[in-house]
Amino acid sequence: MDLSSPRRVGKSDLYLTPLGFGGGTIGSPDLSNNISLDTVIAAWDSGVRFFDTAPWYGLGRSERRLGLALEGIDDRERYCINTKVGKSLVPEPQRDEANRTLSPGGQVRTPRDPITGFRAAFDYTYQYIHSQHHESLQRLGHARVDSLTIHDIDHGYHDSSQIEKHLKELDPNHGGGATALQELREIGAIKAIGCGCNLESRNAESWLTSAHEDLCERIADLVDLDFYVIAGGYTLLETRALRRVLPLCEQRNIGVVIAAPYASGWLADSDGTATYMYNQAPSDIVERTRHMASICKIHDIPLAAVALQFPLAHPAVAAVIPGAKSPRETEQNRHYLTIPVPATVWCALKDKGLLDPNAPTPDP
Repeated sequence: MDLSSPRRVGKSDLYLTPLGFGGGTIGSPDLSNNISLDTVIAAWDSGVRFFDTAPWYGLGRSERRLGLALEGIDDRERYCINTKVGKSLVPEPQRDEANRTLSPGGQVRTPRDPITGFRAAFDYTYQYIHSQHHESLQRLGHARVDSLTIHDIDHGYHDSSQIEKHLKELDPNHGGGATALQELREIGAIKAIGCGCNLESRNAESWLTSAHEDLCERIADLVDLDFYVIAGGYTLLETRALRRVLPLCEQRNIGVVIAAPYASGWLADSDGTATYMYNQAPSDIVERTRHMASICKIHDIPLAAVALQFPLAHPAVAAVIPGAKSPRETEQNRHYLTIPVPATVWCALKDKGLLDPNAPTPDP
């Protein structure tokens, strides 16, 4: 697979290398600063020129570490940074349980970092989008980012009333956060506007309905998007995005970046410790993965290589952004994209009912 030719993102002026870097892992407090920086530098050395981060990742750590790792590169035009807005950081020096709220799935949606003293908070208003953009630049130590992505307006984090509140905050017809994003793009402060799209099952009720897809369409009607970042909805094991979200993107010339292409590490698991989309894998997923791995083994191809290459075959997809927590993992990601996958592998996966027959697959 050609890794050197950048792909255009939708109708924007943003061009990305097919292999990007997902910066969530380098926000972990369990990862040292040195290993984090070495991991980003290894990604650069392997040809990665697109780096994704967010204030939410490590409550500021990911942005700070990414900025430090990239500061030695002289030509800023050689790489792209995407960070996110809407899920901001609020200082809370003393823990206040009154600020601790839960998502519909029961997880803490506004956690506090005991080391930095920052708490996550949701705000998609005009003023906050501008202030979050400025704060991210400060943490990164960079004068600009290439794109901003609306972060986590989804059913995994919010109930219906919260979603309606945040959509109203974003509404450009009332001077909302979408107006701020469009202003930043118009003046050249950013090249593209994105939106995160978590097509996963943290909220079981929304997963069993079309609520995820409905929300994606509503946001695309509200904001002039250049791309979606899809997590959990387009992997070897879950192609839900083919139903409505990817066709929507093709119809409106909205580009796509695929996050978590390994399904949070599950499809690249080498030591048996990975989760499936951040939870214990259901028995049917375990069984399907086992059958997929056996087909790959026949052809002496790592399942991870098939998983990473699969999303890039869709015409709307510009890049995949797997995470990495060591230089070795970044080097593995590049290697996986260079392994030729014969057509017989894709045919076998479809013939056995393991992969959606309508899913595009890479040319051999």
